[in-house]
Amino acid sequence: MRKGFIFNHNKCVACGACSASCVLENGWDFHSRRVFTFNIEAFPSIAVTNLSMACNHCDTAVCLDGCPTASYYREPVTGAVLIDDSKCIGCRYCYWNCPYDAPKFDSGKRIPGKCNLCYSGLIEGRLPACSNACPTGALEFGEISDHSSENILPWFPDNNLNPGLRFTGEKNYNPLRIIPESVFKNEAPPLQTQKIDISGEWSLIAFSFLTTVSVATIISSLINGIFPDKVFSVSIIIIAGLISLLHLGNRLNAWRAVTNLKTSPLSREILLFIFYCASLIAVLVFQLPSILIVSSVVGMTLLIAIDKVYTYSDKRKSVFFHSGQTFLTALLIASFLAGIVIPFIFIALIKLSSSVYNLIINTISSANLRIRFFRIALLLITGVSLVSGISYDDHVTICLFLTGELFDRIIFYLDFDPLNIKTLINKQLDAAADEKK
Repeated sequence: MRKGFIFNHNKCVACGACSASCVLENGWDFHSRRVFTFNIEAFPSIAVTNLSMACNHCDTAVCLDGCPTASYYREPVTGAVLIDDSKCIGCRYCYWNCPYDAPKFDSGKRIPGKCNLCYSGLIEGRLPACSNACPTGALEFGEISDHSSENILPWFPDNNLNPGLRFTGEKNYNPLRIIPESVFKNEAPPLQTQKIDISGEWSLIAFSFLTTVSVATIISSLINGIFPDKVFSVSIIIIAGLISLLHLGNRLNAWRAVTNLKTSPLSREILLFIFYCASLIAVLVFQLPSILIVSSVVGMTLLIAIDKVYTYSDKRKSVFFHSGQTFLTALLIASFLAGIVIPFIFIALIKLSSSVYNLIINTISSANLRIRFFRIALLLITGVSLVSGISYDDHVTICLFLTGELFDRIIFYLDFDPLNIKTLINKQLDAAADEKK
């Protein structure tokens, strides 16, 4: 029978002994185990619930499957999911994929670190340090069933990964009542979603947008029956490639990024980028229409792979059909540059519909709202210029149009919200507060 963690949230007092013992045992600079608290502000009429959690060493480990360098692997004796530091490039893709917030940034190595299940001690018959240190018996380690716990907390991410964690605490969401309740106002805090910080992802935004522009230029050249400008084409793809390296914590290992083609969308994206660069150079050198066609096909396949990297992490329909997806954006840019009106109008309407839909379903700040309206305004202005035939090929118009598409890509990252326990805690608290009002 499989072994894993057994947790009773009715006993946990959030003392932090489990987290401290983990650091002392392994000598890490980061805390791989954390106590998550639902309703940490202790708002009246909403239960305060603690959950001690690190890596759950899932049966279906998305960190392992998604890693482009295959630096994640499963230890054969204990089943622990471990990281081989010598292979890791620090791309942080595992941060997006793991719904349990298990990978933590190791500032010393500039790569992820996480719970190793104290696997060497397990092999020798000892328990993990965290469960050994728990003073209340809330966190235990032992044999667990193959089926998910019936007492699972409602804000615990369940994404068919079969994590090695089971719950034994009772579902009791009727805390002690404060009498008289009328004296106390139930004011839950506003929902603070744990979304991707775009300030830390600017290199990915630049890489994906420049690659999209490059592919769109190739397609528009094919439509117009001409070959792309050599200096522009080479410059934009070189800049895109160099910028992508800035995202990595260990750039010397970048060559390993194509070693997990079987399961990692990111690994496949990088290989296709290399193929696209090779096909683009072949177009510029040999100036053959057949190679231009091949390069266009490879480019569009690359953009599908780039989109797949994100939908692998965030499986919501709003992300899959987002106006900022690279594939759709490339088709719009290509039709604009080629001056083809009907396809442009069709694709622009799709993107506008997606933009309006995301305005409706997302909680949007005032600054975020201004970016979205500015993006829509630029698309409408430049679109009218194309349709009317008034200076659509003017450099200023093209720059305004591309600026709007860049904003659309930024908005994609603002809306990108992979499944994560911190997000679910906030959403569940927000919902619970609404029910109590």
